[in-house]
Amino acid sequence: MDFGIQNQIAIVTGAGRGIGAAIARALAQEGCRVIVCDKDVASAQETAAVITRMNGMARALEVDVGDRESVRRCVDEVVAAYGAIQILVNNAGFSLDGPLTEMREEQWDAVVDVCLKGSWLFCQAVAPAMMKNRYGRIINIASRAHLGERNKSNYSAAKAGVVGLTNALAIELAPHDITVNAIAPGVIRTERLLSLPHYEDIDRRARERTPIQRPGLPEDIADGVLYLASARTGFVTGETLHITGGRYSST
Repeated sequence: MDFGIQNQIAIVTGAGRGIGAAIARALAQEGCRVIVCDKDVASAQETAAVITRMNGMARALEVDVGDRESVRRCVDEVVAAYGAIQILVNNAGFSLDGPLTEMREEQWDAVVDVCLKGSWLFCQAVAPAMMKNRYGRIINIASRAHLGERNKSNYSAAKAGVVGLTNALAIELAPHDITVNAIAPGVIRTERLLSLPHYEDIDRRARERTPIQRPGLPEDIADGVLYLASARTGFVTGETLHITGGRYSST
């Protein structure tokens, strides 16, 4: 299938590893020039090097998505170098779990700043370039946790906010031929998940409760991004695509 995105400029945040790295590789394989953004610049450079070895086009940039100036510098540098941005994937995110009565304010702020504020800052920064060219594809990575999950009040609230942000911007940016959609992954077998001390228990419960009885992979999410980034999806906006293997509840 030709997604119609060859030679387009794509920014992917949190692309140093895991889901973000898989998204960056998939876009590069379809001919995009990918801007690999991560706060950990060494991991961003590693992803960009992998893409280059695949004969793809990539550039690594150090970006703190929760910092307005860092986001602005990134977008200004990309526009100055390439003249346009066609695709933005807001993937950067992380969780700091804890029961409500024990969660510190710092845990709340850190998660909301990256997952929600970071997505908003990047949308705000790329919108003028997309509006100027009357074309854009924005894909925000939410989570199944937007439906609620135990001990994740900060993360669930942030990801529910990402869905709300997606819906609001889909309406606001539609007159400029910019689509805004979200993907809500379920349990995905990333390096971070595999490193958790209770991974075996997470994997067992996921297999028991997921109708498609296999673990989700980063490439499953990347495939969803390719669909929403496609030039063929100009009439798809304001949608949240759940890629969960059919599992919705956290229990």
